[in-house]
Amino acid sequence: MSSEKDPAGESGAQTMPSRHAFLAWQEAAHLKEHPAYAELLGTPTVRERFFAFWHRLGETRPGIAAPSPRWALAALAAVVLLSGAWFLRPHGPDYATRVAEIRDVRLNDGSVVTLGARSALDVDFTPGERTVRLTSGEAFFSISHDASRPFVVLAGDKRIRVVGTKFNVNYDGRHIRVSVQQGIVDVMRGTAPHDAGRAPPADSVRLVAGQQIAAAEAGPLEAPEPLRGAEPGAWRSGRLNYQDASLAEIVSDANRYRAQAIRIASPSLANERLTTSFSISQIDQMLETLPNTLPVVVKRDADGSIALQRSVQPGR
Repeated sequence: MSSEKDPAGESGAQTMPSRHAFLAWQEAAHLKEHPAYAELLGTPTVRERFFAFWHRLGETRPGIAAPSPRWALAALAAVVLLSGAWFLRPHGPDYATRVAEIRDVRLNDGSVVTLGARSALDVDFTPGERTVRLTSGEAFFSISHDASRPFVVLAGDKRIRVVGTKFNVNYDGRHIRVSVQQGIVDVMRGTAPHDAGRAPPADSVRLVAGQQIAAAEAGPLEAPEPLRGAEPGAWRSGRLNYQDASLAEIVSDANRYRAQAIRIASPSLANERLTTSFSISQIDQMLETLPNTLPVVVKRDADGSIALQRSVQPGR
């Protein structure tokens, strides 16, 4: 914006644009409509579009006078602020699934991620590292080998680093479970990267094929355990398999495949252990059989949700 004298006669002061500048902005926006100038001028600016719009509004509605430059710029500022707020609004995850949906996602490095139901994944690839964040749910990773660019999965406060392998990550917001089908996986506390040329930090656990680890959010990492039951990612076929798993773990997974919530109403039931296998379409049937093996009463609410309460009857 050019400098010009103000009404008081002081030179060099910044003032609002003159009527001539206002009309020039209007004409600049209209020049785009002429083929001879279109390629030269390119796309009109936001300011040019705004003044052209206001000018057309005044032409089509005689009762509306052209705005003063000061008012017009104030209105333009409001438009810019609102546009900025739209661009800065929170965005959803890069990939997400709905209730009972299982989806394959092919990343641009050739890796394939299978997202379980009610799961969300963000992707952030850089020249030095391939990073994704599992913000909720479960995913099976089949990673394309690239020794120069490690693949990292962030889940809660844990960092899972690989070069090329197949493994499963389950994160329910409180607990993280990692199981390896093929290759080597390093699980670390904290999400900060470390030098790929160095050994994993002391506060880390290395898993090989056939091993798994479970940890609480912000909790320590225990020694790896051998896999129990089905291989990692067996849920991709639409079947959930558990061997000596806690009821809390089973309910957490089942809730991603059922629209109405399942709730453990008696906290002492959460750590009850169970070995079971069922299709994701047979969750209700599985719940009905729970009283045969656990001291639990299954109560259904009118909205379709289910509460699991500890039985007070002898032998239940």
